[in-house]
Amino acid sequence: MLWGLNRKALNYTGTLYEWPEWIGRYYREEGVTDICLYGDWRPRHWEAVRLAYARGIRVWVFEEGYLRAGFSTLEENGVNGRSSLPVNPQDIREMAVGLPDPEAIKIENDIHDKVVKAILHHVGNVCFWPKFHNYRTHRPTNIFFELRGILPRYLKRKSRQKRSMERWAHFQKSDDPYFFYPLQLVSDSQVQLYSPYVRVQEAIADVLASFVLHAHPKTRLLIKNHPLDNGLINYGEFIKGFAEELGISDRVTYVEDGSTPDMIAGSRGVVLINSTVGLMALDQDKPVYCMGRSIYNIEGLTQSLPTTPLDVFWRAPKAPNQPLYRAFKRILNAQALVHGNFYSAQGISLAVADSVRRFEDSHVHLQPKHRQMVMRSRDDFSKYRKFGI
Repeated sequence: MLWGLNRKALNYTGTLYEWPEWIGRYYREEGVTDICLYGDWRPRHWEAVRLAYARGIRVWVFEEGYLRAGFSTLEENGVNGRSSLPVNPQDIREMAVGLPDPEAIKIENDIHDKVVKAILHHVGNVCFWPKFHNYRTHRPTNIFFELRGILPRYLKRKSRQKRSMERWAHFQKSDDPYFFYPLQLVSDSQVQLYSPYVRVQEAIADVLASFVLHAHPKTRLLIKNHPLDNGLINYGEFIKGFAEELGISDRVTYVEDGSTPDMIAGSRGVVLINSTVGLMALDQDKPVYCMGRSIYNIEGLTQSLPTTPLDVFWRAPKAPNQPLYRAFKRILNAQALVHGNFYSAQGISLAVADSVRRFEDSHVHLQPKHRQMVMRSRDDFSKYRKFGI
């Protein structure tokens, strides 16, 4: 959050070890009843959340929207792998009765504004280092190291986009069926906390090895990089070398840029770890295979371990149960979504207004019957989901 110079803020300048005492004392002295966070796993967030739970303080967590665009995520207690959304199909059907469908409001996602504020954030970290020298980013590398990848990637963006468009155009000339695999950021908590992988390369290796052994010989694989990748890992070279060793370089295509919805639309199915691209694919009635833990990784919507190995998915992808998916989206809308975003004046205003409504509206909180359903669903889920915490 960019508070500016004239807004009142609490400046914490202590160490990570002094933080629990500081935030705990603040809770006590100010009589805090609720806290809001962006993400629930970052350094200092985790300690603040555990202290809040111990003192009966309600925890609200913001994140990027589960549904894009026009929505942001706001859940009580946690998001993603810590979400309290139900996962049992029968509970989902019962809880969705009478709930409205989500209605997206068209809001421009101002990437320019996001980039400018990111630059200001890093400039502030440098300029105010003497005062905030104990600050540590949640990302695995600092900005000076990341710039080694970001700057060349930025300078080469036009040639990169042109090359991707040419590859995509050539790819579309063939009528052979294909599967789509969107990459995720290696720093994404979805990968680090809620998947069996530490590096994205591990997931790529699993997908390619399974593909060569079990996909139909006429089937192709399209892999697309994440649009916010910092360029520190050369996925193109890694995929090229791995595919050549497997003898499938003519069946594997890697692109940096392009329309994700269009790539989903032409595919037989989508393979991913746990990206929100999975929800985009379900919207298009495409089979989805999840290699990690996700809010939408539900029997009837996706395929995953332990019931279905990836090896089987290539030959027998199953389309999602659309009535179940519509019911799931209604619950998603009621319990986990607010209109707006974090990157434009209009988006922020909508998000603030909808968030305040969520805080005040007692009807969005689960009734006892529904709370029992969620707990039973999560218990059932944990019996066969070994990913995450």
